Amino acid sequence: MQSLDYEAFYQALTPLERDIRDKLARATRSYKNIVKDSRLGNVKQLSKDIADLRDLAAALGDLSDELQSKTDNFDTQAYFESGDFTRQMIEQCRQMNVDIEGEGGTYEMFPFKIRIDAENQDIYVNRKKVHCVRPLQFAQDMKQQVEKYTKSGFNLTQFANELAAAYDLTEVVRNHKKEAPRYGADVFLKDIYAYLAPTGKAQREYDMQQYAFDLARLYMSEEADIVRGGRKFTFGTTKQTGKFIRILDANGAEQFLGTIRFYH
Repeated sequence: MQSLDYEAFYQALTPLERDIRDKLARATRSYKNIVKDSRLGNVKQLSKDIADLRDLAAALGDLSDELQSKTDNFDTQAYFESGDFTRQMIEQCRQMNVDIEGEGGTYEMFPFKIRIDAENQDIYVNRKKVHCVRPLQFAQDMKQQVEKYTKSGFNLTQFANELAAAYDLTEVVRNHKKEAPRYGADVFLKDIYAYLAPTGKAQREYDMQQYAFDLARLYMSEEADIVRGGRKFTFGTTKQTGKFIRILDANGAEQFLGTIRFYH
C-alpha cells in the first residue's frame, strides 16, 4: 500500500482554502453593498449585488464540496495503523532536535510522555488528548512546550530540601523506627516520589515526568551547598528493571538515575 503523507494532503488543501478565503471576502463586501443599497433605496444596484452574492455562494458550495472530497480521500485510520504518522512524526522531531525515544506507540520527549492510539487515531501528551495529526505541526508544538518547560521558574534549593525530607521519611519507614534515620543509604528515586506525591490527585498535579525534569535540573546543578544542615547528595544507577528514571543532561545525553543518597 502506498504510504500516506500529511504534507502532500495539506498542500492539496491550501489552494482551495485560499480560494474560499478570497470568495468569503468578496461575499462580505457584497453583503455590505446590499445593506447600503437597501438603506439608500438603490434597487437597481441592489439586484446586481444580490446576484453577485448568489454567484459567490454557489462558488463557495463547489469549493466546499471539493475540500470535503479531498478530506474524505485521506484515510486517517490507515495513516495511523500503517505507522506512517509515527514515522513522519519521529522524523520531524529529530529534524528539529527534539529528543524522542520509544517504540510500540509509547514515546518520551523529555520531560513529556507521548502515547499514540492508532486504533482510535488519538494522541496523548501526558494523558491529555491532543487533536493534531500533522507531524510537522505536532513536532513544532512539542518543541515549544519543551522550551517553555525548560525556561520555567524553578527553586532548586526548595526542591533539593523537599527531596531530602522525603528521603528521610523513606528511611524512617524502611527502618521501622521513629528516631532519625542513619543517612547515607541509597534510596530509589521512585520510592521517594511516592512520598513527594502520595495521592492520585498529587500525582496528577506533579507527575513522574515533572519529577524527572526536576531531578535533571538538580543533577546538572553546580550548587553544592543547597541542602540544609550541610548535607551532600549523590545520584546512583540501578540495574533493576523499572526502577530507573531517564533524564537528559546538559549536553542532551541521556542518563539513567536509579537512587539518591544524602549524607554528611
